[in-house]
Amino acid sequence: MNMQLNNTKELLSGNEAIGRGAIEAGASLVVGYPGTPSTEIIGDLSKKYKGKAMWAVNEKVALETAMGVSYTGRRVLCTMKHVGLNVALDPLMTMAYLGTKGGLVLLVADDPGAYSSQNEQDTRYLSQFAKIPLLEPSDSQEAKDFIIKAFDLSEMLNLPIIVRSVTRISHSYTPVEIKEIRDENPVKIVKDPSSMIAVPSNVIRCHKNLNSKQSKIIEWIKESNLNIIQKKRGQKKGIITSGITYHFIKEFADNYAILKIGAYPVNEEIITSFIKGLHEIWVIEEGYPYLEDISLKYSKKIKGKRSGNIPMEGELGPEVFRYIENNTEEDIQFKPPSDITLPGRPPVMCQGCPHREFYYSLNSAKPTFVAGDIGCYTLGAAPPLSALDTCLCMGASISKAAGMSYQGVNGVVAVLGDSTFLHSGITALISAVYNKANILVAILDNDAVAMTGHQPTPLTGFTADGEETKKLSLEEICKACGADSVTTFSPYQDKEKNVEVIREKLNSQGVHVVISHAPCILLKQKKK
Repeated sequence: MNMQLNNTKELLSGNEAIGRGAIEAGASLVVGYPGTPSTEIIGDLSKKYKGKAMWAVNEKVALETAMGVSYTGRRVLCTMKHVGLNVALDPLMTMAYLGTKGGLVLLVADDPGAYSSQNEQDTRYLSQFAKIPLLEPSDSQEAKDFIIKAFDLSEMLNLPIIVRSVTRISHSYTPVEIKEIRDENPVKIVKDPSSMIAVPSNVIRCHKNLNSKQSKIIEWIKESNLNIIQKKRGQKKGIITSGITYHFIKEFADNYAILKIGAYPVNEEIITSFIKGLHEIWVIEEGYPYLEDISLKYSKKIKGKRSGNIPMEGELGPEVFRYIENNTEEDIQFKPPSDITLPGRPPVMCQGCPHREFYYSLNSAKPTFVAGDIGCYTLGAAPPLSALDTCLCMGASISKAAGMSYQGVNGVVAVLGDSTFLHSGITALISAVYNKANILVAILDNDAVAMTGHQPTPLTGFTADGEETKKLSLEEICKACGADSVTTFSPYQDKEKNVEVIREKLNSQGVHVVISHAPCILLKQKKK
């Protein structure tokens, strides 16, 4: 929902601004995997982008696709959430060695507070691990601007560049200046096996080349003005901050000097310059104490997460500043304006959700153990269904169930969705079949990536921008993986027979698959 403010500005969410940045930078393709809080970038671009916006089956494939685009000399944006970067880390680490051609920007959206994620990891550490730059915007305007800067930097260094967003950046709206669109790069393919093939004879030289770029990165960051000191004469208190927390500080901390970090790796000279003469220094940052650990090398006056003055867990907000001012744990949360306490609203399955019906059948079959996975069906772990016993990461349900079966545990079920199966369940199924597991794999097929907004998959027959494409068969994929049997049923019909099928497969040797197929109830409403 962009709102026109005048001829040159629009009110955009951070995700919309990121997409606009890709458009203005002349990106030829945007590719990613849906994951909150990054999903809307491609969803929005698929409607207004003259280039191609597409969903890959997982983040690893998305980043590898982006690398292929870069090899043609063109610009490409790849999007994912923080845990998705774990999946894409394999190509990313070697990609930094080999280098890129056309600009390649990797947008990673972190989720402090774990609103829709299984952890709160901090992408800044992975950029340091890969030895590549990371830019961190603080609002929608910077989100757009930093994407454009990242493309330019990528082509200057021939490196992938990460732009880190967080939930409140991605989903908050601020005014954004709209500018002209840069022309796309021409297609230009140059073969260079010595720097494009990661074999032992090339790796050490490529690594040395990556290391030699570190000084260039630091020099660019020094000249970029993305790390800014705001300090008045006589100020004795200071705050080092980055991203969205900068705006919390600006709202409440007029009497504090501020160092705003927008680019990594951090030029540590700016930290030593900032803390000089300050009697009290706080570090306020979303995620882990990354900046605090650097700052602690230069001053013992640093306070923050590492010192125990600010909680290590959860998302930060304006209440953190009140905690700093009062320095008492009771004041860490703002008091509600009313004495009335609102009831808790934990996420639950939608009324009429087909997964509810499947779980009733599964519970009736009395499995020994149920390994769950990542998706809206994970909500089946909550009462009254209480149908899942574990949940780790995308595609892990099959591998965990197989691991239990290898120890002689019978009656184990792996539950995952259709999109999760395509994401990383296929390889797990092949491994389970190959290693002679005795498990039941239940794929809950609701015709979309429902948890993140009903994005299409290769099973739906159309792409991100609505074009018709080949529609793959879930049953045939499972058969090709070697499953001993594949049975599809509707969770709504003949429930007694569904229970019998599940119970029979639970008590059978081998790897058996049941597919519970019914469209998401919200998808049916959208189609109407």
